[in-house]
Amino acid sequence: MKVLITGAAGFIGSHLVEHLVANTDWDLHIIDRLNYASSLDRIAHLHNRMNFHYHDLRSPLPDQLLHALKGTDYIIHSAAETHVENSLHNPGVFVESNVGGTFNMLEAARKLQPSKFVMVSTDEVFGPAPVEVDYKENDRFAPSNPYSATKAASECLAMAWANCFQLPMIITRTMNNFGERQHPEKFVPLVIQRVLNGDIVPIHSDGTNPGSRKWLHARNHADAILFLLQHNAAGAFHIAGEERNNLELAQMIAGILGKPLRHKLIDYHSSRPGHDMRYSLDGSKIAALGWKPPVPFASSLAKTVAWTTEHVEWLWSAGELINV
Repeated sequence: MKVLITGAAGFIGSHLVEHLVANTDWDLHIIDRLNYASSLDRIAHLHNRMNFHYHDLRSPLPDQLLHALKGTDYIIHSAAETHVENSLHNPGVFVESNVGGTFNMLEAARKLQPSKFVMVSTDEVFGPAPVEVDYKENDRFAPSNPYSATKAASECLAMAWANCFQLPMIITRTMNNFGERQHPEKFVPLVIQRVLNGDIVPIHSDGTNPGSRKWLHARNHADAILFLLQHNAAGAFHIAGEERNNLELAQMIAGILGKPLRHKLIDYHSSRPGHDMRYSLDGSKIAALGWKPPVPFASSLAKTVAWTTEHVEWLWSAGELINV
């Protein structure tokens, strides 16, 4: 099997590559433009199992790259700009990367004719989830910020290419992924760094109640994608994770570290446009096929925290090592 993975030097993409190396004998080709959130250090230990192609997906794939990818069986499109805060400051990059990049990959897929195209998307396309509401695969989109709007648009493109050009499509929507080698702008490594330093951890809230998410280790996410491919699935599937509010998660991390948590509830709901208090997906559709996360949430979190404390070089930010 010849498999193409986009965004493979990013956080989720690198865990996907690592999982496929460990569990298949597939011929892996990866594309990445190596932006600020990408790092070849994430996948350097897998160099003998992959073929790296440098390309910025904001441009169409050139003929020589398409020739190298001829015979591709699966395309897994995970490349995307993902940080909501960045999308508020520079939304144009998100439109170019997430919408334009997806368009260019879909057009490449029309030429490569894979037997399956996997579009990796997000829970945020549905917007905020009221308490006790878990969105199902066919619920309406209501994105709240430029990031989620561009992911919703990229999904609409993928569905149109599936309908009009018979591109065999799987759309996966996941929630907050965490794990080893995550960029320090994300919540779990940020909490680890601040707890280690004794600094205050900001907790997104409405001023009183903390926001809530479902949390999933990136390797569990990768396992679900492999499961769907091996079962020749089609359509949309939710890969949900386990729900914890932001304060509960920070308290769990502090407990694993054996250090006190100093925190402050920050009213990001009103001060940061596009912040949603709660996201939630219903994962029953993929569960009905027989999939469940191979590693429980608590074990995944403990492993991530332990690994990060042993590899503090991953707590770098803006070219300077965060004090830990």
